[in-house]
Amino acid sequence: MTMLLEHGTYSENITLWKQVKRWLLCCILSLTCISGRLYAQYYPAPAPVAANQLHTLSTRLKTTRNAHERIQTLNALCNLYHNLPYKNPADLTLAEQYAKQALAEGTRINDQAGMSEALLLLGQLYYFSDALDSFEQLPGKANDSTRAKLFLQLSFYIWGRDAKDKTQDYLRSNDYARKAAAITERLGLKDLTLMAARNIAINNLYLKKPDAEADVLKIIATYKRTGYKKLQYIYYPLTCYFDFVRQTDKSYYYSEAAVTAVDATRDTLSAGDIYIEKSVLAYRREKYEEAINACKQALKYYEHQPSIYYVSSPMVHEIISAAYNKMGKKTEATNYILNALHQYPPRGTQDSITYLYRLGNAFREEKAFDKSETYFKQLYAISSRLHKDEDYANISLGHVYLDAGEFEKARHYLYKGLSLVKPEENTAGLRYLHYMIYLADSATQHYLTAIEHLNKSNDQAAAEARLEQDKVVRQMEVAYKAREKEQELKLKNQNIIFLQRQAQAQKEKLKQSEKIGLLTAGALVLALAIMVLLFFFYRQKQKSSREMTHKNQQLQKLVSEKEWLLKEVHHRVKNNLHTIFCLLESQARTATPEARNALEKSTHRIYAMSLFHQKVYQSGNIQQVDFGNYMREFLLFLQEGFDLETRNIRVTHEMTSISLPLNLAMPLALIANEALTNAAKYAFEGRSSGEINLSLHPHEQAYKMTISDDGIGITHPGSSDRQSLGMELMHGLCADIGAAINFEVNNGTRINIAFNAG
Repeated sequence: MTMLLEHGTYSENITLWKQVKRWLLCCILSLTCISGRLYAQYYPAPAPVAANQLHTLSTRLKTTRNAHERIQTLNALCNLYHNLPYKNPADLTLAEQYAKQALAEGTRINDQAGMSEALLLLGQLYYFSDALDSFEQLPGKANDSTRAKLFLQLSFYIWGRDAKDKTQDYLRSNDYARKAAAITERLGLKDLTLMAARNIAINNLYLKKPDAEADVLKIIATYKRTGYKKLQYIYYPLTCYFDFVRQTDKSYYYSEAAVTAVDATRDTLSAGDIYIEKSVLAYRREKYEEAINACKQALKYYEHQPSIYYVSSPMVHEIISAAYNKMGKKTEATNYILNALHQYPPRGTQDSITYLYRLGNAFREEKAFDKSETYFKQLYAISSRLHKDEDYANISLGHVYLDAGEFEKARHYLYKGLSLVKPEENTAGLRYLHYMIYLADSATQHYLTAIEHLNKSNDQAAAEARLEQDKVVRQMEVAYKAREKEQELKLKNQNIIFLQRQAQAQKEKLKQSEKIGLLTAGALVLALAIMVLLFFFYRQKQKSSREMTHKNQQLQKLVSEKEWLLKEVHHRVKNNLHTIFCLLESQARTATPEARNALEKSTHRIYAMSLFHQKVYQSGNIQQVDFGNYMREFLLFLQEGFDLETRNIRVTHEMTSISLPLNLAMPLALIANEALTNAAKYAFEGRSSGEINLSLHPHEQAYKMTISDDGIGITHPGSSDRQSLGMELMHGLCADIGAAINFEVNNGTRINIAFNAG
């Protein structure tokens, strides 16, 4: 007769949960001492020293002659060996030796800083080695601030250690936290005071104090108010607590909040632990792929920064192997845990127990019962020798024999395991144990006891269902009572508010009757005062108006005189320029051809300026000039001066009426003169006809002036002697007014000048 229990039902729910429960008991909020930087988020400790500093520190220890530097180096070496990723016992022993040596030498020369660091490092080492008696001796050797930090370390250590009576540990942890708070409040160390309060609040959750959860939320609010962003160090212990008490929704909420906080702050010091807890929750929800991915993500973080766990922690690898098993990948589950055992051998008894549990279950799942029996017998021997976890060792061995069909052996170990199970272990595991005994008894024809254990299994299942129902009912009753109280308080508050409003209304009426009389008298006085002020302001306004009118008239007169004087100046300048123009024109008649050419250019420039001043004093506005009108008249001068009609050269224009300021119009006039003069003189050599065009139009929120001809074109603008001065003048004037000039030679010459009229 072969009767196999559903694969993994008991082992995965008992042995793995036992490990998880131990993790939670040992690690909640205290967060076992692995990383110095991580400590600083939970309790005070020196920042870790990187492993690559070993050679430098060892050399410095041998060569330094400074006593203080030697103590610093000893502490740094202790820190380095303590924070190595793989927690080798020999490294921890060496770290303790360095710390004790630093403390002794610091005490001898009274180096307070060195002593404080050595004491904090020793606290972490005693924490890790579970040496409470040695740990409790340290505060007596420290100054006040260091003593407070050691009290916080002790509070975390006692809080998180594995103990049978955790209630006393939580109370004792609170005592140390209060001692720390008394010192930090006196010294004004607000961060450490808040740390102590946080420790007490989380402790009170485990002590089931009524307002404990509200106190934790207040502390979270305080952290947020102070700008503390690394809230994962608060959310993570809450995740562990609510997972421990099986409040899955809250545990999942705080787990996601912790992951979000890690991503937001990019602080990865505790990221591995947060992803491990995420994997446990995923495993519990039967999301095994997610559990494996979360564990592997945690291992990536542990490669660089160990924390509660580290890359060689068998607990981490056990989750991955168990998840593979649940996914039906039994061979992969076995191979994974074997590789982990080979790569990370056990450091002590607890590591050995963890590996033996997982390997025994893995081979049992593969029905390699001989190998499974071997591992579970080793586990049984260790448990019997240490009198630790004997119930689970017996049950696991009985489970193997049950699956292997060796029912008498299975009965022996299952009954022995049942006798060792604690009465309070009223869990699903106990129900499965009764069911396994039922199977073993049935197979060995012990039918009465088989039926008894089957009934107990069913009763246990029914009891669990009733407990769950009772829990739901209690939750509903609490919610109903809370709602009733809330409604009652609302009614009371509404009545109180109504009475307060009535009393307030009566007071307001009395005040209003008193105020009405005062306001009436005040209004009369105010009206009289306003009338007096209005009359005064009226007289003042009339006086000011007369003075303002007189001043405006004077200013208008001055402006008119100024405009007349400016027009007169422009008129005289125009006359003077015209005189110069006539003199140069007379001189040109008797000059040599080269001189005549230069004088003609000068006369055209002078005429351009003379015409400009004429337009200014003839206009009604001496600030601006109508540039389009100016250019049309200048083109007539150009046409007559160069006898363009006789030469059969047409002059055309396309111009928008535009008024330009004088400081812009004058340079543009000179630029146009140069371009037009050059075109009239040189563009049509050897030609019997031609056309010169001037256009002025708006262009891309500015203006564009174009002078073009269809003559022979300029091969290299500005390169010849006869053109170099004109070109230089055009470029210089464009630069002065911020205009852009460019030349195009294609069937003639085209000169574009873009300028802003603003």
